[in-house]
Amino acid sequence: MLEKTIYMNMAAIPIYIIIWVTTVFRKMTKGRTNVIFLLLTGTAFLTVLSELFSRFSMNAFPLSETQVKIVKAADYVYFITRNASNLIYIYFIFSVTRTWYRIRALWKKLVIAIPFIAVLVMLAFNEYNGYVFTVTAERGYDRGSRILVLYLLAMIYFAFGTIYVTLCRHLLDRGEWTVMITMYASNLVAVLVQLFYPKMLVECYFTSISILFIVLFVQRPEKQVDMSTGLPGYRAFCEELRKIRSTGQSVQMIISSISNANEVRRFLGEDEYFEYIHSIDRVIREYADKEKKAFELYFEEPGCIYIITDDPKYNPVQAIPDIRRRVRKGSERFRMRGAIPDIRIVAVRFPEDIPDVGEFLRFGHSFMRFANVDKVFTRASEITKLREYGIEAHMGEILDRALDGSKLKISYKPVYSESEGRYVSAEAVISLDDEEFGEMDDVMITEAAENRGMIIRLGEYVLDKVFAFVGSEEFELCSYDCVDIPVSVTQCMQMDFIDLIWRLREKYDVHPEKICLCIRESAYENMSAVMNENLNKLAMQGYGLCLDGYGNGYSNIRRILELPIRSVRLDKSMIAAASGEAGKAVLEGSIKMLKSIPLEVICRGADDEETAEMLINMGCEFLQGEYYK
Repeated sequence: MLEKTIYMNMAAIPIYIIIWVTTVFRKMTKGRTNVIFLLLTGTAFLTVLSELFSRFSMNAFPLSETQVKIVKAADYVYFITRNASNLIYIYFIFSVTRTWYRIRALWKKLVIAIPFIAVLVMLAFNEYNGYVFTVTAERGYDRGSRILVLYLLAMIYFAFGTIYVTLCRHLLDRGEWTVMITMYASNLVAVLVQLFYPKMLVECYFTSISILFIVLFVQRPEKQVDMSTGLPGYRAFCEELRKIRSTGQSVQMIISSISNANEVRRFLGEDEYFEYIHSIDRVIREYADKEKKAFELYFEEPGCIYIITDDPKYNPVQAIPDIRRRVRKGSERFRMRGAIPDIRIVAVRFPEDIPDVGEFLRFGHSFMRFANVDKVFTRASEITKLREYGIEAHMGEILDRALDGSKLKISYKPVYSESEGRYVSAEAVISLDDEEFGEMDDVMITEAAENRGMIIRLGEYVLDKVFAFVGSEEFELCSYDCVDIPVSVTQCMQMDFIDLIWRLREKYDVHPEKICLCIRESAYENMSAVMNENLNKLAMQGYGLCLDGYGNGYSNIRRILELPIRSVRLDKSMIAAASGEAGKAVLEGSIKMLKSIPLEVICRGADDEETAEMLINMGCEFLQGEYYK
């Protein structure tokens, strides 16, 4: 029977080897949780080896003096590592549930370690009193009279861990919670078996199986690791953020974003770019070790680093100059090649600065658009005070108020035809006077809606209102042939966009020739097959298509030739640039080229008589601006 149970323990060894190989292969080696897990598996593995070593050393009786010493040493290692595993698993629970802040103080960690310290004290005096175990030449290993005290001390960790995991189950998914509870349940069964049947060495085997299940259901790389770099990933950061908010913590976060990450990555190549990211990680870790600051670092492609420190009072200003200097020194060979990353840093106190998790995640992706371009470092409180950020952050509420109260206004800016001497069309322009943020123009509203994923809702509202206007008697009283409606690339990529246009046409009895859909020129950079199909179908039905903002985007002539557009609206920046001779040459050349395709050319920015005359002399027939109100 003894041999069979020894082989059962031996079976735990390949399981631990599999766990380690899997952990390294899946790059689960960085971050507090992963380090604690590796420490847990290491102590559990030593427990198996020491127990096997002890049993194999007692191969014949009586034991020699050397064998007695070897067995004693192995059993001491067994008891130390076995009880250490109980303590480490408690720390692992605190880390997985993201409640480490509750034991951040050293004295709290020591309080949790008291049962383990008691075990060490008992083992320290065991040579004199034999309370835990004895090893003799005649009998080998024998349990001591107070060995049950060790079991009772282990039960303290069992009871505490079970209760704590149960209380924190809302911070874990069902699989994680089940496996972490099962760790205790399976080990309890194994301990009881081994307590009453000492020759059945099943405890270490049950522990190895439980840890293997933790690998499968808790230590999942898809939730924790960015596989390109091996660093803790964005999904793990989102999970940590949710746990921080759920547990009511207050932390200091630092977000470092490389604004030109894609360009640097293409220039250096993936291997060298990721080496650069790792160099940043190394510098930050070295600095944190030097300053004795605990932190967690997460990476999001293409170039965003999130750092969480549990100390909400920590001031990162003092660290940034030193870290930047070290990063530059370590990446000098990249800079010598001409790769100069544009790094922007923001410090956020969470949840004080931004209380909502979703809003915080959006802030991490958008803060560079609002930060001062001349400053590398800024604080979130400086950005959240900006009106532009407030508008974007609260666009959902703004749209709700606007649409419910009909405060979203649509005006029509006329387009004048020089050849016909009349207004031939008008551009639908939205505006809003919000009770909290004041007046907003169409550019501000549209950009904020696009960045917040609300452009479809806004676009459908505008389409409905403009179709209603074109189908009304009011439109018949105007001299317009058609109305230009701005539409986003997101709208054009919707599978049901054609159906929406058809329903509006039927609802308001609007002929397609009275509608011209204007798409921003820069949108074509990411054109999809769905969008291309939608535009072709609309053109075949008789709707006009206009390329809006030409000259301020990618200006790809090949795409202009391929698309079924009828007109092109030049961006105001081209007209503004015509104050110089070079700008005039570009503007005039663009007008002649587009007309020769042939396309109708509409020029914005005709705000005074002098500009209007200049555009007319360049051959522009359709004019729009303050001069033609």
